[in-house]
Amino acid sequence: MIEHILGNYFVRKNLLSQDQLDHILKRQSEAKVRLGTIAVSEGMMTEEEAETVNMLQQSIDKHFGDIAVDLGYLTNVQVKALLSEQQNSFILFMQTIGDEKLMDASGFKRAIKQYQKDYGVTTARLEAMKSDDISAIVMTCLLGHSIHFERHASIGVRLMTRLVDKDICIGDAYTTDGSEKLCAGMYQHIIGTRSYFTGFSNCDGGLREIAKGFARDQYEEDEMFINDAAGEFLNCINGLFITTASREGENFDAEPQCYADADELSSVTGRRTLHIPIYCKKSGVEFIFSE
Repeated sequence: MIEHILGNYFVRKNLLSQDQLDHILKRQSEAKVRLGTIAVSEGMMTEEEAETVNMLQQSIDKHFGDIAVDLGYLTNVQVKALLSEQQNSFILFMQTIGDEKLMDASGFKRAIKQYQKDYGVTTARLEAMKSDDISAIVMTCLLGHSIHFERHASIGVRLMTRLVDKDICIGDAYTTDGSEKLCAGMYQHIIGTRSYFTGFSNCDGGLREIAKGFARDQYEEDEMFINDAAGEFLNCINGLFITTASREGENFDAEPQCYADADELSSVTGRRTLHIPIYCKKSGVEFIFSE
Protein backbone atom coordinates (compact mmCIF):
# COMPACT_ATOMS: atom_id res chain seq x y z
CA MET A 1 0.00 0.00 0.00
CA ILE A 2 2.84 2.40 0.73
CA GLU A 3 3.87 2.45 -2.94
CA HIS A 4 0.46 3.90 -3.87
CA ILE A 5 0.58 6.52 -1.11
CA LEU A 6 4.11 7.65 -1.96
CA GLY A 7 3.45 7.39 -5.70
CA ASN A 8 0.43 9.69 -5.50
CA TYR A 9 2.47 12.10 -3.38
CA PHE A 10 5.25 12.11 -6.00
CA VAL A 11 2.66 12.88 -8.70
CA ARG A 12 1.27 15.79 -6.67
CA LYS A 13 4.83 17.10 -6.26
CA ASN A 14 5.49 16.72 -10.01
CA LEU A 15 8.28 14.23 -9.33
CA LEU A 16 6.43 11.67 -11.47
CA SER A 17 3.64 11.88 -14.02
CA GLN A 18 0.50 9.77 -13.60
CA ASP A 19 1.50 7.67 -16.62
CA GLN A 20 4.94 7.06 -15.12
CA LEU A 21 3.40 6.02 -11.80
CA ASP A 22 0.98 3.63 -13.51
CA HIS A 23 3.88 2.09 -15.42
CA ILE A 24 5.98 1.74 -12.28
CA LEU A 25 3.18 0.06 -10.33
CA LYS A 26 2.55 -2.35 -13.22
CA ARG A 27 6.24 -3.24 -13.44
CA GLN A 28 6.47 -3.54 -9.67
CA SER A 29 3.66 -6.10 -9.60
CA GLU A 30 5.73 -8.28 -11.93
CA ALA A 31 9.11 -7.72 -10.30
CA LYS A 32 11.14 -9.28 -7.54
CA VAL A 33 13.33 -6.98 -5.50
CA ARG A 34 17.07 -7.56 -5.76
CA LEU A 35 19.07 -8.44 -2.66
CA GLY A 36 21.50 -5.61 -3.34
CA THR A 37 18.70 -3.04 -3.30
CA ILE A 38 17.49 -4.30 0.08
CA ALA A 39 21.00 -4.48 1.54
CA VAL A 40 21.73 -0.86 0.56
CA SER A 41 18.33 0.30 1.82
CA GLU A 42 18.92 -1.43 5.17
CA GLY A 43 22.43 0.04 5.47
CA MET A 44 24.11 -3.38 5.34
CA MET A 45 26.07 -2.54 2.19
CA THR A 46 27.12 0.58 0.32
CA GLU A 47 25.99 1.26 -3.24
CA GLU A 48 29.56 0.70 -4.38
CA GLU A 49 29.73 -2.72 -2.72
CA ALA A 50 26.42 -3.76 -4.28
CA GLU A 51 27.64 -2.64 -7.70
CA THR A 52 30.85 -4.64 -7.23
CA VAL A 53 28.82 -7.80 -6.57
CA ASN A 54 26.56 -7.07 -9.56
CA MET A 55 29.61 -6.75 -11.81
CA LEU A 56 31.11 -9.99 -10.52
CA GLN A 57 27.86 -11.82 -11.25
CA GLN A 58 28.53 -11.22 -14.93
CA SER A 59 31.54 -13.54 -14.73
CA ILE A 60 30.83 -15.74 -11.69
CA ASP A 61 27.89 -18.15 -11.65
CA LYS A 62 26.88 -17.47 -8.06
CA HIS A 63 23.95 -15.84 -6.27
CA PHE A 64 24.33 -12.22 -5.11
CA GLY A 65 24.25 -13.28 -1.46
CA ASP A 66 26.95 -15.93 -1.89
CA ILE A 67 29.34 -13.47 -3.54
CA ALA A 68 28.64 -10.80 -0.89
CA VAL A 69 29.47 -13.33 1.84
CA ASP A 70 32.68 -14.38 0.04
CA LEU A 71 33.76 -10.72 -0.13
CA GLY A 72 32.94 -10.13 3.53
CA TYR A 73 30.20 -7.59 2.76
CA LEU A 74 27.43 -9.68 4.37
CA THR A 75 27.10 -12.59 6.78
CA ASN A 76 25.03 -15.70 6.11
CA VAL A 77 22.55 -14.54 8.77
CA GLN A 78 22.13 -11.19 7.00
CA VAL A 79 21.59 -12.88 3.64
CA LYS A 80 18.87 -15.07 5.15
CA ALA A 81 17.14 -12.00 6.59
CA LEU A 82 17.39 -10.17 3.25
CA LEU A 83 15.89 -13.10 1.35
CA SER A 84 12.80 -12.89 3.56
CA GLU A 85 12.31 -9.25 2.52
CA GLN A 86 12.38 -9.74 -1.24
CA GLN A 87 8.70 -8.90 -1.69
CA ASN A 88 8.85 -5.68 0.37
CA SER A 89 6.63 -3.17 -1.47
CA PHE A 90 8.61 -0.10 -0.46
CA ILE A 91 11.91 -1.50 -1.70
CA LEU A 92 10.31 -2.80 -4.91
CA PHE A 93 8.91 0.68 -5.51
CA MET A 94 12.31 2.31 -4.96
CA GLN A 95 14.02 -0.28 -7.16
CA THR A 96 11.55 0.12 -10.03
CA ILE A 97 11.84 3.92 -10.00
CA GLY A 98 15.62 3.54 -10.18
CA ASP A 99 15.45 0.96 -12.97
CA GLU A 100 13.29 3.35 -15.01
CA LYS A 101 15.85 6.13 -14.34
CA LEU A 102 13.13 8.44 -13.06
CA MET A 103 14.88 9.19 -9.77
CA ASP A 104 18.28 8.20 -8.40
CA ALA A 105 18.79 6.88 -4.86
CA SER A 106 19.69 10.27 -3.38
CA GLY A 107 16.73 11.95 -5.09
CA PHE A 108 14.39 9.26 -3.79
CA LYS A 109 15.70 9.74 -0.25
CA ARG A 110 15.19 13.52 -0.49
CA ALA A 111 11.63 13.00 -1.70
CA ILE A 112 10.90 10.66 1.23
CA LYS A 113 12.33 13.21 3.68
CA GLN A 114 10.05 15.88 2.21
CA TYR A 115 7.07 13.54 2.48
CA GLN A 116 7.89 12.98 6.16
CA LYS A 117 8.13 16.74 6.70
CA ASP A 118 4.88 17.51 4.85
CA TYR A 119 2.88 14.86 6.71
CA GLY A 120 4.64 14.88 10.07
CA VAL A 121 5.69 11.25 9.63
CA THR A 122 8.33 10.17 12.13
CA THR A 123 11.07 7.75 11.14
CA ALA A 124 9.49 5.10 13.38
CA ARG A 125 6.11 5.52 11.70
CA LEU A 126 7.70 5.45 8.25
CA GLU A 127 9.37 2.14 9.11
CA ALA A 128 5.99 0.79 10.20
CA MET A 129 4.44 2.00 6.95
CA LYS A 130 7.18 0.30 4.95
CA SER A 131 6.09 -3.00 6.47
CA ASP A 132 2.46 -2.23 5.56
CA ASP A 133 1.42 -1.56 9.17
CA ILE A 134 -2.19 -0.53 8.50
CA SER A 135 -2.58 1.41 11.76
CA ALA A 136 0.48 3.55 10.93
CA ILE A 137 -0.81 4.18 7.41
CA VAL A 138 -4.30 5.13 8.61
CA MET A 139 -2.87 7.42 11.29
CA THR A 140 -0.83 9.26 8.67
CA CYS A 141 -3.79 9.60 6.29
CA LEU A 142 -5.93 10.96 9.14
CA LEU A 143 -3.32 13.57 10.09
CA GLY A 144 -5.06 16.80 11.14
CA HIS A 145 -8.48 15.16 11.35
CA SER A 146 -10.48 13.42 14.07
CA ILE A 147 -8.59 10.54 15.67
CA HIS A 148 -11.74 9.16 17.38
CA PHE A 149 -12.14 6.74 14.50
CA GLU A 150 -8.55 5.66 13.98
CA ARG A 151 -9.04 2.18 15.48
CA HIS A 152 -12.32 1.61 13.66
CA ALA A 153 -10.85 2.80 10.34
CA SER A 154 -7.75 0.64 10.82
CA ILE A 155 -9.87 -2.47 11.29
CA GLY A 156 -11.87 -1.64 8.16
CA VAL A 157 -8.83 -1.03 5.96
CA ARG A 158 -7.09 -4.12 7.34
CA LEU A 159 -10.09 -6.31 6.48
CA MET A 160 -10.24 -4.79 3.01
CA THR A 161 -6.65 -5.87 2.34
CA ARG A 162 -7.42 -9.37 3.64
CA LEU A 163 -10.88 -10.02 2.23
CA VAL A 164 -11.32 -7.69 -0.77
CA ASP A 165 -8.04 -6.68 -2.43
CA LYS A 166 -4.52 -6.66 -0.97
CA ASP A 167 -3.56 -3.81 -3.35
CA ILE A 168 -6.09 -1.19 -2.26
CA CYS A 169 -4.90 2.40 -1.94
CA ILE A 170 -5.97 4.75 0.84
CA GLY A 171 -6.05 8.50 0.19
CA ASP A 172 -5.80 11.55 2.43
CA ALA A 173 -8.80 11.96 4.72
CA TYR A 174 -10.90 15.12 4.77
CA THR A 175 -13.89 16.38 6.72
CA THR A 176 -17.15 18.05 5.70
CA ASP A 177 -19.50 20.05 7.89
CA GLY A 178 -22.84 18.68 6.66
CA SER A 179 -23.50 21.31 4.00
CA GLU A 180 -22.62 18.74 1.31
CA LYS A 181 -24.70 15.63 0.71
CA LEU A 182 -23.09 12.23 1.08
CA CYS A 183 -23.21 9.84 -1.85
CA ALA A 184 -25.58 6.91 -1.77
CA GLY A 185 -24.08 3.76 -0.30
CA MET A 186 -24.10 1.19 2.50
CA TYR A 187 -24.30 2.54 6.02
CA GLN A 188 -24.74 1.34 9.57
CA HIS A 189 -25.61 3.17 12.78
CA ILE A 190 -23.20 2.51 15.65
CA ILE A 191 -24.58 3.24 19.12
CA GLY A 192 -23.11 3.06 22.62
CA THR A 193 -20.10 4.87 24.07
CA ARG A 194 -20.40 7.17 21.05
CA SER A 195 -23.13 7.34 18.45
CA TYR A 196 -22.25 7.73 14.78
CA PHE A 197 -22.88 6.42 11.28
CA THR A 198 -20.24 4.57 9.33
CA GLY A 199 -20.24 2.99 5.90
CA PHE A 200 -19.12 3.08 2.30
CA SER A 201 -20.12 6.00 0.12
CA ASN A 202 -20.39 4.67 -3.45
CA CYS A 203 -18.63 7.57 -5.19
CA ASP A 204 -17.07 5.80 -8.16
CA GLY A 205 -18.38 2.25 -8.48
CA GLY A 206 -16.41 1.07 -5.48
CA LEU A 207 -19.24 -0.97 -3.95
CA ARG A 208 -19.09 -3.30 -6.94
CA GLU A 209 -15.38 -3.94 -6.36
CA ILE A 210 -15.98 -4.56 -2.65
CA ALA A 211 -18.71 -7.07 -3.54
CA LYS A 212 -16.50 -8.78 -6.14
CA GLY A 213 -13.61 -9.17 -3.74
CA PHE A 214 -15.66 -10.16 -0.72
CA ALA A 215 -18.08 -12.58 -2.45
CA ARG A 216 -15.46 -13.95 -4.88
CA ASP A 217 -16.82 -17.04 -6.66
CA GLN A 218 -20.36 -16.29 -5.51
CA TYR A 219 -20.34 -12.80 -7.04
CA GLU A 220 -23.24 -11.85 -9.29
CA GLU A 221 -23.49 -8.74 -11.49
CA ASP A 222 -26.73 -7.66 -9.91
CA GLU A 223 -27.37 -4.44 -7.99
CA MET A 224 -29.21 -6.17 -5.16
CA PHE A 225 -26.45 -8.77 -4.78
CA ILE A 226 -23.76 -6.05 -4.84
CA ASN A 227 -25.52 -4.10 -2.09
CA ASP A 228 -26.07 -7.24 0.00
CA ALA A 229 -22.43 -8.33 -0.30
CA ALA A 230 -21.09 -4.85 0.47
CA GLY A 231 -23.46 -4.62 3.42
CA GLU A 232 -22.30 -7.96 4.76
CA PHE A 233 -18.69 -6.84 4.49
CA LEU A 234 -19.52 -3.62 6.36
CA ASN A 235 -21.19 -5.72 9.05
CA CYS A 236 -17.99 -7.80 9.37
CA ILE A 237 -15.92 -4.65 9.93
CA ASN A 238 -18.27 -3.22 12.52
CA GLY A 239 -18.70 -6.54 14.29
CA LEU A 240 -14.94 -6.91 14.68
CA PHE A 241 -14.64 -3.30 15.87
CA ILE A 242 -17.38 -3.83 18.49
CA THR A 243 -15.72 -7.03 19.75
CA THR A 244 -12.31 -5.35 19.93
CA ALA A 245 -13.68 -2.26 21.70
CA SER A 246 -15.52 -4.36 24.28
CA ARG A 247 -12.22 -5.89 25.40
CA GLU A 248 -11.05 -2.38 26.24
CA GLY A 249 -14.14 -1.46 28.24
CA GLU A 250 -16.10 0.40 25.55
CA ASN A 251 -19.63 -0.71 24.72
CA PHE A 252 -21.00 -0.45 21.19
CA ASP A 253 -23.77 -2.05 19.22
CA ALA A 254 -24.80 -1.81 15.57
CA GLU A 255 -28.22 -1.40 14.03
CA PRO A 256 -28.92 -3.36 10.81
CA GLN A 257 -26.91 -2.15 7.83
CA CYS A 258 -28.86 -0.61 4.96
CA TYR A 259 -28.50 1.00 1.55
CA ALA A 260 -29.38 4.70 1.68
CA ASP A 261 -29.52 7.39 -0.97
CA ALA A 262 -28.28 10.95 -0.52
CA ASP A 263 -31.63 12.34 0.62
CA GLU A 264 -32.12 9.62 3.22
CA LEU A 265 -28.64 10.16 4.59
CA SER A 266 -29.03 13.90 4.96
CA SER A 267 -31.90 13.37 7.38
CA VAL A 268 -30.08 10.98 9.72
CA THR A 269 -26.33 11.55 9.62
CA GLY A 270 -24.48 14.09 11.71
CA ARG A 271 -23.19 17.50 10.76
CA ARG A 272 -19.53 16.52 10.74
CA THR A 273 -18.30 13.70 8.54
CA LEU A 274 -14.83 12.18 8.15
CA HIS A 275 -14.16 10.87 4.62
CA ILE A 276 -11.40 8.34 3.91
CA PRO A 277 -10.99 7.73 0.15
CA ILE A 278 -10.18 4.13 -0.76
CA TYR A 279 -9.35 2.98 -4.28
CA CYS A 280 -9.76 -0.58 -5.44
CA LYS A 281 -9.08 -1.59 -9.08
CA LYS A 282 -9.27 2.12 -10.07
CA SER A 283 -12.78 2.38 -8.57
CA GLY A 284 -13.37 4.44 -5.47
CA VAL A 285 -15.42 4.43 -2.30
CA GLU A 286 -15.22 6.64 0.73
CA PHE A 287 -15.11 5.03 4.14
CA ILE A 288 -17.11 7.54 6.16
CA PHE A 289 -17.72 8.30 9.83
CA SER A 290 -20.47 10.80 10.52
CA GLU A 291 -21.07 12.20 14.01
